[in-house]
Amino acid sequence: MTTKLANPHYLPEICIKVTIINFSVTKQGLEDQILSDVVRLERPDLDEEMNRLIVTMNNDRNQLKAIEDKILKMLFESEGNILDNEELVNSLNDSKVTSSAIKRRLEETIKTEANISVAREKYRKIAKRGSLLYFVVADLGLIDPMYQFSLRYFTQLFNSTIENSQKSDDLDKRLDILLESTTEAMYTNVSRGLFEKDKLVFSFLLCTEILKLDGVINEIEWNYLLRGGVGGEKKRPPKPNVDWVTVDMWNQIITLGEYFEPFKSLPNDLETRPISVEISPDVKVALNPKDLNVSTSEYDKKLTDFQKLIFIKSFAPHSLVQAITIFVETKLGKKFIESPSVELPVLYQDMSNRIALVYILSTGSDPMSSFLRFATDMGKTNHIKTISLGQGQGPIAERLIAAAVTAGEWIFLQNCHLAASWMISMETIMKNINEGVTPCHEDFRIFLSSMPAKTFPVSVLQNSVKVTSEPPKGIRANLKRAFVGITPTFFETHALEMDWKKIVFGICFFHAIILERKKFGPLGWNIRYEFNDSDRECALLNFQMFCKDGYIPWDALIYITGEITYDILSPDYKYSPSGIYYCPEQQSITQYRDYIEQLPIIDNPEIFGMHENANITFQTQESSYLINTIIDVQPRVSSGGTGKSNDQIVYELADEILKKLPAKLDIEKAPRYMFEPDSKDRLNSLTTVLQQEVDRYNRLLDVIKSSLTNQMKAIKGLVVMDDTLEKMFNAFLNNQVPRTWADAAYPSLKSLSSWIKDLLLRCDFILQWITHGLPKSYWLPGLFFPQGFLTGVLQVHARKYDLPIDELSFNFVILQYERDHESYNENAKKLEYGKKLDEDEQLPTVKDGVLLHGLYMEAFRWDPQAKQITNAVRGEMVGTLPMLHMEPKQNFVTDPSHYLSPLYKTAARAGVLSTTGHSTNFVVTVNLPTDKPQDYWISMGSAFHVSKLSSAHVYLRLHKGESINNLPQAALEDCCQLVKANSIEGCKINNVDIVYTSVDNLRQTADMDVGQVGFYREKDVKNYAITKKQNEIVNRLNKTKREISTEDFIAEREQRDQQERDEKKKLIRDQKQKEKEDEKRRQETAELKNYTSLMVSDKMRSNKDDGNDSDEFM
Repeated sequence: MTTKLANPHYLPEICIKVTIINFSVTKQGLEDQILSDVVRLERPDLDEEMNRLIVTMNNDRNQLKAIEDKILKMLFESEGNILDNEELVNSLNDSKVTSSAIKRRLEETIKTEANISVAREKYRKIAKRGSLLYFVVADLGLIDPMYQFSLRYFTQLFNSTIENSQKSDDLDKRLDILLESTTEAMYTNVSRGLFEKDKLVFSFLLCTEILKLDGVINEIEWNYLLRGGVGGEKKRPPKPNVDWVTVDMWNQIITLGEYFEPFKSLPNDLETRPISVEISPDVKVALNPKDLNVSTSEYDKKLTDFQKLIFIKSFAPHSLVQAITIFVETKLGKKFIESPSVELPVLYQDMSNRIALVYILSTGSDPMSSFLRFATDMGKTNHIKTISLGQGQGPIAERLIAAAVTAGEWIFLQNCHLAASWMISMETIMKNINEGVTPCHEDFRIFLSSMPAKTFPVSVLQNSVKVTSEPPKGIRANLKRAFVGITPTFFETHALEMDWKKIVFGICFFHAIILERKKFGPLGWNIRYEFNDSDRECALLNFQMFCKDGYIPWDALIYITGEITYDILSPDYKYSPSGIYYCPEQQSITQYRDYIEQLPIIDNPEIFGMHENANITFQTQESSYLINTIIDVQPRVSSGGTGKSNDQIVYELADEILKKLPAKLDIEKAPRYMFEPDSKDRLNSLTTVLQQEVDRYNRLLDVIKSSLTNQMKAIKGLVVMDDTLEKMFNAFLNNQVPRTWADAAYPSLKSLSSWIKDLLLRCDFILQWITHGLPKSYWLPGLFFPQGFLTGVLQVHARKYDLPIDELSFNFVILQYERDHESYNENAKKLEYGKKLDEDEQLPTVKDGVLLHGLYMEAFRWDPQAKQITNAVRGEMVGTLPMLHMEPKQNFVTDPSHYLSPLYKTAARAGVLSTTGHSTNFVVTVNLPTDKPQDYWISMGSAFHVSKLSSAHVYLRLHKGESINNLPQAALEDCCQLVKANSIEGCKINNVDIVYTSVDNLRQTADMDVGQVGFYREKDVKNYAITKKQNEIVNRLNKTKREISTEDFIAEREQRDQQERDEKKKLIRDQKQKEKEDEKRRQETAELKNYTSLMVSDKMRSNKDDGNDSDEFM
């Protein structure tokens, strides 16, 4: 049995019954093979001499063995005294002479071979580079199934590059030429078959593997860049008492110092000297606000270029892609960050009658038009056959191929991914063509196109020229492509004249806008529907059809084409506030094309109606994708630097998590009043919600504990490491949530460490609800199923006022109170039974509805002075909403001036309908007062999230000469908003980024309240800290006023708890007994009704038989 899988997994019962042999090529084996090819091409004399020596040495060894065999035979057959055997004696003398001569030749041959080996070894670096290149290329198949390249294709390309490269008699110069030309040729030929999003991944992998081979980068640095430090929470030195250092930032600083020597002094230097790195004049990141006018920093000089990437990854991840691009350009050259030419005339040179061209499609792309133009240029218009594959098209395609092979025609098989069942037949046809089994005309060419699909034959991909076909990127490129396809006749000759041109331009511009919003992820589109050129062409054709009579039917156009406003016909209308984008009033299409060429290459978010923060979101997503993609193709390794094996790291992490997890949540510990029925024997709906939440969390905890236990056993070898446990093992190494946990849990986008922390907070919230009864304010992010909670609130109101629940909806009122749940949770865990927190005592008691906290705002913020929503502070990616009052109202009509903001569970926003009829992500719509129209906030992508992003970065631009401690009042107000939003993470001074990492863990330290002060002056921090200390002293004094010993207090509490449990159990027993009695009464009533019905029926039949039609029983 054979398999083409790179890393096949077989069940243990199969492995013990068979012998598994790995026939895949190894790095060392491929290196030796490439070395032979290089020497053969570069020094054929050495190759010939080496081959001659091998033959000579083999012949000499064979001759020696033949002589030895002859002597042994003669000795064996000899009789009597061997000295009397003259033939034997002569043979011995001859063999002695011959063997001596052969040994001398062998010694000379060995010396010659050593000299040849020395000459060959000079080309070893080329062989090592070739082996490295192949394994980087081979790993691309793990990113996308269409990125497949065979060893034969690689070897042919590598050897042909050597043959065609520039010659030089200087060996060192020749070696440099070979290294550069082979690397560049491999990048050019491979990257044109990669999507744009993966080309930088390939360049960076090439660059880092080369630098690792040269010893410039070590594995510890590489793994830290990808995965960061591995391990749970550690005890770290206390954070400096400065407002611009967050806890998370401090943790990163300490971890860097533990891993790398150049960063060891970082904690001490943080407050005493400038710390910054500069990749280029455009990418400069500073860690502290000290002496920012200093042009250079000590760290900028002593850190290597790769260590600077680690610095940026740790403190400014949104700039990582730009930094990596500059890094690759510096190390390899500008060619390795540019996309190679994918023009058909260039690709055609690499094709032959036996090598196909495969278009790898993305949604919205169609290479057919460019193919037809090229065929026309080549004079093949009447010699091409095209077919779009699908159901039943396979046999037709086979006949077309058979005819084209003989006639020398071009054939284009489109959409191969739609004919999955025919792919096996196509693989056989292509294999016969590639291997020469099928005779082919010299002019025969075959073109294929397919979306990425696992069903596409690997052998066809490996032995073909591949190129990706993608829609253009950017508004300028989209408009340029649109106007290339528009003819002057269509654009310039119409009865509407200038109105016609403006609307055509507007449709093309609108199409470009909706395409480019995709790059912002959920902020642009919840669901990224892939619009394509056909949508634009259809809109233009509809426009032409409706306007053929010389007037514009706006209603029909708006309905069919989309939301294109009337103002596009206004002479001074601008598409953006800056006025950069507008429709020119020109006569010819050439003038419009010239205007398009002048548009910016990089689009400003304003043209999409979005905040400037959207670009930071986009850049952060790009960085995330790049790092995660590289992690996916890496072998399973630990992050290094700890001296521990992968098994030790995972085992300790599993053990640490297991110890942190709470015991099973027990609803039986809830206060008795929560289970008391109302006057109609109905249980409180919120108690029912609590019971459901407890059940869900207990199921999740059981899954986690069971899998952790099995993982630890599997590492010890006590149970089999199955596929599920292995995936969990890899997830732990990559700081990712295992799939089994995610499937059993609530939606979340957090990393493993943040996810565990969030789970513990959630369990604490539910436990406090159980222990202390109904919360004064509910932490909505702590609920497994928030939609059920909202329904429970409506049901409580409906029962209270005896109203139909389907006529109820929420009115939302923003209060002035704010609450950080992490700090509140720490205080609540210390709360004595029967006591209340001061934070809860300060809150108002609402008559109807509930209070909520813990919601996050994206792309807008709450203005407490104006009491309405307003634009986000520059750099504030995610803000915190103050406390919210959700009040049920009957037949409530929302104020039309309010913005109806959706509330989602995660920042992914998109979800699916579950079996309950609820979305897996959308929760509810919240009405908010605003002075701007709904469309403004919709274009911004403004929405609420229940879960905060784990990494959000903040910027604040200060004027030259300003410092953090001397901010103007306006800047201070902005800073206060950032503090309240729990999102202070950086500022920008003199165009230098002062970046702080996320502050999710801001309040972990003992001086948590001081950390909230943020950008306030140092003296304010000290005063606030003193006030806090005084409050702590007062609280301790208040606790000692109670004249009761600790032992008596604990005993009293346990006794009270036991009484409540007994009463609650009795209440439950009584309720069950009552339910049984009610059921018995219902059965008796039903039997009585049945008996009465039978009597009525008998009486009616009796009356009918007697001829009496009386209705006395009806």
